[in-house]
Amino acid sequence: MKVGAGLRRLQWTRGLRAGVAVAAAMIVCHLLGKPMGWAALGGFEAILVDNGGPYRSRLTTISTLMLGGALGCVVGALASTPLENVALGLILACGVTAAFSFATTFARVVAQPVASTSVIILVIYFAGYGGGTHDLRGALWNALAFVLGGAWAAVLSLGLWPVDPFRPARRAVGECYGVLAEFAASATRTAPHSSEREAERLRIHDFQRAMRITMEAARGALETTAARTTARTVRARNLTVLLETADILFSETIRWVELLEATGDVADGDVDAALLLSGFRWMSGAERAVARGLEHRPQDGGASFAPEGSHSLEHVRRRTAEIRAHETQSGSVLRYLIPEERDALQNIEIAFESVRAVWTGAEIRAGGAAERWEGLARRSAAAETGAGWTDAVRANWTRESLMMRHALRVAVVGAVDVLLMQRLHVSHGSWLAMTSIIVLQPYGSGTLRKSFERVGGTIAGGVLAALLAVSIHSQIGIIAVVTVTSALTLATYAVDYAWYSFFLTPTFVLLGLPRLRDWHFAGVRMGMTVLGAAVALAAMRLLWREREHFQLGLLLGRGATADAAYVRAMLRFWSVAQEQRPVADRELMAPARRRCGLAINDAEEALDRLMLEPSFGRRSSDGKDVKTTALTFVTYLRRLTRSVTTLEGVGVAEPSTVRRVEAIADRLESVGKVLQGGGTVPLQIDNEAPEGSIGSVTEQQVRRMERQTSVMERAATAILQETA
Repeated sequence: MKVGAGLRRLQWTRGLRAGVAVAAAMIVCHLLGKPMGWAALGGFEAILVDNGGPYRSRLTTISTLMLGGALGCVVGALASTPLENVALGLILACGVTAAFSFATTFARVVAQPVASTSVIILVIYFAGYGGGTHDLRGALWNALAFVLGGAWAAVLSLGLWPVDPFRPARRAVGECYGVLAEFAASATRTAPHSSEREAERLRIHDFQRAMRITMEAARGALETTAARTTARTVRARNLTVLLETADILFSETIRWVELLEATGDVADGDVDAALLLSGFRWMSGAERAVARGLEHRPQDGGASFAPEGSHSLEHVRRRTAEIRAHETQSGSVLRYLIPEERDALQNIEIAFESVRAVWTGAEIRAGGAAERWEGLARRSAAAETGAGWTDAVRANWTRESLMMRHALRVAVVGAVDVLLMQRLHVSHGSWLAMTSIIVLQPYGSGTLRKSFERVGGTIAGGVLAALLAVSIHSQIGIIAVVTVTSALTLATYAVDYAWYSFFLTPTFVLLGLPRLRDWHFAGVRMGMTVLGAAVALAAMRLLWREREHFQLGLLLGRGATADAAYVRAMLRFWSVAQEQRPVADRELMAPARRRCGLAINDAEEALDRLMLEPSFGRRSSDGKDVKTTALTFVTYLRRLTRSVTTLEGVGVAEPSTVRRVEAIADRLESVGKVLQGGGTVPLQIDNEAPEGSIGSVTEQQVRRMERQTSVMERAATAILQETA
């Protein structure tokens, strides 16, 4: 209930902020005697694309919108400039529109800010194309108004009235770690008396129930977060990792309690019990640090969770040294405790990395020895990090790419929309193209759903817009009503797309009224919306038909198979002589890395669209939500790719290491096979690390990859149960 109330407050706050941004822009334009539409549009869209998170990433997204939107405004206005040769003008307009639509859509593979804003940029392009300005001077003034409106919204959003869409999810995940820390701190040795033993069991049962309730609330908060392109958002991915890690730590805590039951009396100096209690105190402190780090923004911006930060020094480095000391001791439970401690240490380390990424917006390769191998890893990962956008472009520059096909489809639809606009000669015919671009999704099911919701909401909203247009007699009344409808539009954006379309319609009908009390203008909006949706549906049926629900498992399976191929390519790379490795990296590793990027991008695109599907997200048999499970799988696909890239440069091809890495490849291939063709995933237990190898760079990375593979196996099992 607390999470749900927090989400509702957040949605209404976001809506009110949009209303204030639009109202201020309109009032200033009205006082200056300038048209209000472009400035209001800039303020509205800037609030819409604000995903929350670190200020730098939010500013980058809004800046991308302003720059791309300004460019689209100018190019769209100039593309529609009438020429003496009408046929030539139409051909040029269609060509420019198709090229701009393709480039803007395909650029989504480059970076998250572009992925979050590409559709809105195309909307601005068609607003410029269908507007009344067709010369460079007028287009530049419109672009300036749009940028100033967006800049004002950015100041309001980032400085005067900051709102974080991930705050409910972040605090809900932090509460999971708070529950874990409280239980670990209260762990005590179970007395031999049956009555006290029964009380201990009841306490553990209550903890398990409380933890499950807390984790389900966190999953629900993350699932309903009002952010665009959730699968591509750093904060969403790392909150998902934190939630998965909390689940693993939950299981480990229960196992530690069971080990504690098998120990003797602490007062008699039992070594096993003393070490277990020491481990509980350590785990409680580390989990409490994570909980505090998620509850409020750390004053140091998350630097304390970095490999050399204070939290890492206290809870990771110190515990690493203590585990090494434990290896020299003896005890009946120690042979079970040492592997458990190593596993818990790695999960705490992963949690620290994710907390830092939540606040910085930058994902890092971590590990207790990060400083020792980061330089080597940077060289081997240069193609993925330093030139990541070029790799993404090359990987997706193929007909096999989901985004390439979608970009080509959008280009065709844009050109067809221009032809229809020219033939119909309807005022504000650009609404036709805007609808087509907005409802057109990479998959047919998403396009169909969004088309029906858009058309239904627009028709109902058009009736309201006509009534409002008849009733309002002044520009001040227009400003007041648009302020209210803007707030309601953004407040319902993450709740229901039909309601969003309902309130959106009177907002932009009133903004674009050619004259007061022109209620017929609402009918134009409704007619153009119906026609635009029909164009999108026809394109989805005729151009590269895609089936989203059926292909999610296939795309996830392809990602796992691509990662397995990358692992095997690394094994072959290790067998190459040192002087030949630069060539092998270019000819062997780079193509495998690009295939991984292509497969993961396709999976992320599919998941981004499915997460907006009302029918997608039923509970699997173990109670997990398939949205969160699929997001976990995609997140760990990308993390495993980075781990392989790192291990390529720092790994040592010892026989035991090669066997374990080959086993990882086998497991990934098995996951990929069953996701693509059905069946069950054979869950495996991670190989235990050799004694005394906790400080080995290779060992740390192999253990990390084994853990990542295990998480993917569990996620694949849940996905198969859901889609069976």
